[in-house]
Amino acid sequence: MSNEDRALFVESIAEMRELKGELHEFKIHVTERFQRLEKNEGQKHRDSFTIAALLISAGMLALNFITKLH
Repeated sequence: MSNEDRALFVESIAEMRELKGELHEFKIHVTERFQRLEKNEGQKHRDSFTIAALLISAGMLALNFITKLH
């Protein structure tokens, strides 16, 4: 193997390591983003459930007042 081949080989390995590092950072970024999106989706679901529970409670309270008046 000539010196040029060795230099090219070392350069290629260095570039592959750099790409591997970039891919690792990208993977971490994408994973964190998915986790944030899932958390936000869960929060929206809880908010919807809370609003529905409040509406049902308000309806039951109104019904209770109506039945007490008669």
